[in-house]
Amino acid sequence: MKKLLFILPLLWLFSACSLFEMDNYAGPNASITGRILDAKTGELVPTECKYGNFFGGAYFGTPTTGYFSVVEKDYSEVYDIPLEGSGTQYWHIKYDGSYANTQVFSGNYRISALSNNFYPITKDDVRIEKGENTLDWEVVPYCRVVDPKIELQGGKFVATFKVELGDPSKANAVYDAKLLCYPDAFVGVYCNYCDQDQGANSRSLIDQSVVTEIIADGQTVNTLTIDPTNPLNQAEFKYVGKGKEHFFRIAVCAQGNGANMSRYYNYSTTFVIEY
Repeated sequence: MKKLLFILPLLWLFSACSLFEMDNYAGPNASITGRILDAKTGELVPTECKYGNFFGGAYFGTPTTGYFSVVEKDYSEVYDIPLEGSGTQYWHIKYDGSYANTQVFSGNYRISALSNNFYPITKDDVRIEKGENTLDWEVVPYCRVVDPKIELQGGKFVATFKVELGDPSKANAVYDAKLLCYPDAFVGVYCNYCDQDQGANSRSLIDQSVVTEIIADGQTVNTLTIDPTNPLNQAEFKYVGKGKEHFFRIAVCAQGNGANMSRYYNYSTTFVIEY
């Protein structure tokens, strides 16, 4: 009897191992790539790198910037089961304004870009075929950073730029502007080692009042600076004199008339300066 009691758990253990075997369902059979393009200029619309996280297959938190909400419509052509409203996928947009997803099932999709640094847009009937697919988007950003320049002048990094509103009838005022610096190309509002330098921020770091007014008429040259000798920037410039590369971007947040209340920033291209 004792031997039997010992053997039964072992039998259960070996039979349970089948739980870890690979299933026999077909895998993703399509891929999709594309660009987020400014409808006026045809240029890529750069975005932020701040995403939610997956733990054990579950999504914790909402990706705050740079993503599509994707719902498969009608049915899955792989599993042949209804999927309408069964759940939302998140496809992230790269910081340069492009995207790619190599693990997609062919089928019909509703793809929405609702929480980004451009006005919301939805493509309701997207057909993804087996194999490679390309889908570009023409969007209207909340604002554009025009003619950006970032140079080392008089011991400071000086950014000059103009700002143009994407749709002045909606987001029609600049809430904030920042000069950002980080050790790699993912520099952004959430990847910024110089966020405590007041010269790099148009708003007061103490009470959020406007310190440097940013004019968004597409003509006025605005200026922000970063002082590498400021102790508050030590995390970024602690290796001064070793020719280290520093990555810079200008970020501007426009809002108004109920538009962009979540305060998404639009970005310049990325500058790389050795110092």
